[in-house]
Amino acid sequence: MIGGGWAGLAAAVAAHDQGWSVHLFEAAPQLGGRARTLQGPAALSGLDNGQHILIGAYARSLRLMRQVGVDPEQALLRLPLTLRFPDGGGLQLPRWPAPFDAAAGILGARGWSWRDRISLLTATLRWQIAGFRCAPDASVLALCRGIRPRVMAELIEPLCVSALNTPVDRSSGEVFLRVLRDSLAGGPGASHLLLPRTDLGALWPEPAARWLREHGHQVQTGQRVQKLQRDAEGRWQLQMASGQASPAFERVILACPPGEAARLLSQTSGLKPDEQARLNTWATEAQALRFEAITTVYAQAQTQEAKPLRLPQPMLALRGGPMAPAQFVFDRGQLGGPAGQL
Repeated sequence: MIGGGWAGLAAAVAAHDQGWSVHLFEAAPQLGGRARTLQGPAALSGLDNGQHILIGAYARSLRLMRQVGVDPEQALLRLPLTLRFPDGGGLQLPRWPAPFDAAAGILGARGWSWRDRISLLTATLRWQIAGFRCAPDASVLALCRGIRPRVMAELIEPLCVSALNTPVDRSSGEVFLRVLRDSLAGGPGASHLLLPRTDLGALWPEPAARWLREHGHQVQTGQRVQKLQRDAEGRWQLQMASGQASPAFERVILACPPGEAARLLSQTSGLKPDEQARLNTWATEAQALRFEAITTVYAQAQTQEAKPLRLPQPMLALRGGPMAPAQFVFDRGQLGGPAGQL
């Protein structure tokens, strides 16, 4: 297993379930990938490299957590889908079964006119009739034609950015509808927000690695794989950046970012010409992918009375604009962190 992020660790647990003996290599000094706890100065202790949340529809993620000894009910704060703003406006779903929770939330949204509500209900009904499907090349913006500007600004745009990390005019409508289908139209609790009450390392990577080691598998950090080589018997050997070579493996799974996977495939030897051609084509496509950066700002806030600031809710949406790029603020004091830390 090359890559010790959430995907690599999940694949390692799945491989164990299928009877494989697993050896996981992670290039970084710690596990977790894009959802990890920072290591370094005391000032950064307990902080994550970004704010991540889950939703109730992530049934397999929750099942994996339980398998490695994490209790989601303790590690995650479960809330109905809420996109409230500091002034109290916005959407908040009740704890009702779907689809009644979504309908009630839309009808009761604070600050929305009836035309706003009807535009969203009409679009939602249209998506349901279409089976939450659309043209493969449709953007979220095109998908939401007819939804009024306030609903776009206060619901669709922040929801799209949080789920797809891409603005509505460049996000895939097909993927966005899949998220809505699995959450808003899913089973009981599928649309609930699951906010971590612990740092991201303790939420999954560290327990998963500990569980793998306890079951006889090897997990190594700080081990960068330089190239792959397949022998005449079809077994794989990994050449490490340190100059060492690994034992031979029956299978290799690449659970690393696309660019790193493309680099490894371009330096793979022992393949047949047609196999190499297919991998080269995939590597070219992977290297063409572009990513959107996410910036996380931590602040220690206090009131005018010099007391730690406490938000009305653990998570609030923020109204964005050219000079206000933030979408959400989290009160870590309500999520197991220091009081006043946002």
